[in-house]
Amino acid sequence: MLQYGDLPTPAPGQGEVLVRISASGVNPSDVKARAGTRGGRSRPAFDVVVPHSDGAGTIVDRGPGAERFSVGDRVWLCNGQWRRPMGTAAEYISIDENLVFALPGSVSDRVGAALGIPALTACHAATGYGDLSGRVVLVSGGAGTVGRLAVQFAKHAGAWVIASGRTPSSEEAILSAGADAFVSYESPSFVDDVRQATGDRPVDHAIEVEFGANVDRLTGLLADRATVVAFGSARMQTPPLPFYELLFKGVRLEFLLVYLLTDEERHAAATRVNQLLVAGDLDVRVDSEFALTDCASAHELVERGGHRGAVVLRVN
Repeated sequence: MLQYGDLPTPAPGQGEVLVRISASGVNPSDVKARAGTRGGRSRPAFDVVVPHSDGAGTIVDRGPGAERFSVGDRVWLCNGQWRRPMGTAAEYISIDENLVFALPGSVSDRVGAALGIPALTACHAATGYGDLSGRVVLVSGGAGTVGRLAVQFAKHAGAWVIASGRTPSSEEAILSAGADAFVSYESPSFVDDVRQATGDRPVDHAIEVEFGANVDRLTGLLADRATVVAFGSARMQTPPLPFYELLFKGVRLEFLLVYLLTDEERHAAATRVNQLLVAGDLDVRVDSEFALTDCASAHELVERGGHRGAVVLRVN
């Protein structure tokens, strides 16, 4: 149950910074964590939890050994409520400085709060597994928050990108993100549709939001030595695997959980995110804003689905 109330202002520990939060991102994983369903858990891991992983704000204090930022710097951050009780749905958060990144001056706090999980997932899924220049990339769920960002990162990496979505509501969002082609995942001839769109070129790199539901038809589209990066499988959580079909193509299967990126991987992705933001080449859509006191309504919207873009809380 979500409750609004007061807690003591945290103090930054070793290697931590204290951030005054301006906006907090509300992700599906935050809603699942609150409900106790993330990672198979039946209840939250802590008795009292301040929710949310992502946020944006201003550095107001530094703990011992924290040297990456100065007081007054605007920042965005991730992993706020990952394996710890205190997330970003609060006025302040104390957090490891390696989970914090400079927010470009041209970028609003609400967009900064919408980065974190979606942007880091999308960027690493698209660019963290090798050069995509001239390669065919298939993005599953390309109109979703992660998928639409992944389309953009793949295109800027030089890929030829096809993305799937629901017809007709997803097509505009996908093509406006820069995808070279759109295909309906509801089509009974999905595999043939993809082949026609690519000119029979096989898929070199797939970014998959529903791995279990899609792996069978995806397998028939893959090139030899293709890479599949899966970051979700909500519809089929224990899928059967076409092992030998994947084996005899030498497919590289990667399961991406953004919270577990190394510092090096996370900083590489965040640097790429900021580069595209500064250049004006990353379209981060924000669907809705709620007051911090109306956090429950924000969670209900995310649970219902259907929103086009991020959901954020205004904090300060």
